[in-house]
Amino acid sequence: MLLKSGIKKTLRQILGMEYYTKLIFRFIHGYSLNLDNPRSLSEKVQWINLNCNLGPLAPLVDKYDVRDFVLKRVGEKYLVPLIGIYDHFDQIDFHSLPKAFVMKATHGSGWNIIVKNKYQINWNAARIQMNKWLKSNYYNTTLETVYRDLKGRIIIEELIQDSSGDLKDFKFYCCNGVTIGAHIDFERYENHQFRVYDAQWNEFIKENLNGKPPPLIPKPDKYEDLLDVCHRLSREFSFVRVDLYYTDERIFFGELTFTPGNGLAVFDPVRSDFYFGEAIDLENYSNHLWKHQPSQC
Repeated sequence: MLLKSGIKKTLRQILGMEYYTKLIFRFIHGYSLNLDNPRSLSEKVQWINLNCNLGPLAPLVDKYDVRDFVLKRVGEKYLVPLIGIYDHFDQIDFHSLPKAFVMKATHGSGWNIIVKNKYQINWNAARIQMNKWLKSNYYNTTLETVYRDLKGRIIIEELIQDSSGDLKDFKFYCCNGVTIGAHIDFERYENHQFRVYDAQWNEFIKENLNGKPPPLIPKPDKYEDLLDVCHRLSREFSFVRVDLYYTDERIFFGELTFTPGNGLAVFDPVRSDFYFGEAIDLENYSNHLWKHQPSQC
């Protein structure tokens, strides 16, 4: 249900936030949102959105500020090499940039420009797009409180990819330092596909295949190292998704996500949604504030 932000705001005002959320949830997921006894991950994320203020965790979702947290927890070797951080687009020196890089707005999700060859990019179009993001507050789109107070900046990092030009994104679902499973995104920019696994790398077999099944994802040789990084980054959070890149036997940090997909990402199979949700204890959340402050990290 793709609605413009103005229409969303009007519907929320007319219907009330809870009823609006239930309506959108039912349309997207195909089952009713139970806020009295949420069981799936998607339901629990909606409960968190409606009942908690995650604002104190903002530094951990800011694409630049989180680097300091990662540096202290697991070390510099897990950080994607930084090219620069900028308040304004016109501060960027195009000529000094490497041929390939990734440009991101620090204060949102998915606000990225992948540049594989800077000599083929429309720099003016990139300026217009990035300036649009810088003027926007991601919170106004999703109402995820963790993004509400973030300042928009531009971060440029090296482009990490494997020999095929793709980059597998390992998204680990973690509770208090324990990884309960993962889904792996790949071919994200052309033919997005994913597979879902539990912590022992047993796959949740897809039920809604369009065309041939996606390629198998072998258990990484450094799986225990991946789990160790997840443990150290998530150990005091009741729930967080830790996104890591794994390519050529190297591990790089991607991001931390406390309300993945805003609770509106569709799981296949649906039972994996309930599997991930089962481990999340909402008793660890207060009514209005996440119990763990960044200062405690």
